[in-house]
Amino acid sequence: MIKYRYDEEPLYLNYHFKKMEEIRAKEILDSGMLSSPDDAEYLARYFWKMVDFSISEEKAGVELPWPESREFWNEKLMNSISGYIEAEGFEESWDKVVGE
Repeated sequence: MIKYRYDEEPLYLNYHFKKMEEIRAKEILDSGMLSSPDDAEYLARYFWKMVDFSISEEKAGVELPWPESREFWNEKLMNSISGYIEAEGFEESWDKVVGE
């Protein structure tokens, strides 16, 4: 199961799951485990897609319901998600996506 350092991290994720109409990444995280390298790679790709989406929202002037910046939350989630993927034994999947 993914461990978040801040209580707001899953809220920030859910905010983006809804805005981006993302189902699979939410299901992967809700299941509490990564069952395959494909799931790990999908989650890593989703994270970076979410970062791009958050940047486009920031440029469009969309306000967040938290006082901290998108950069702040994206950095916290990068640590949580990459740590989770690595702890589950799929470090290669994270590294593959980051290297693209």
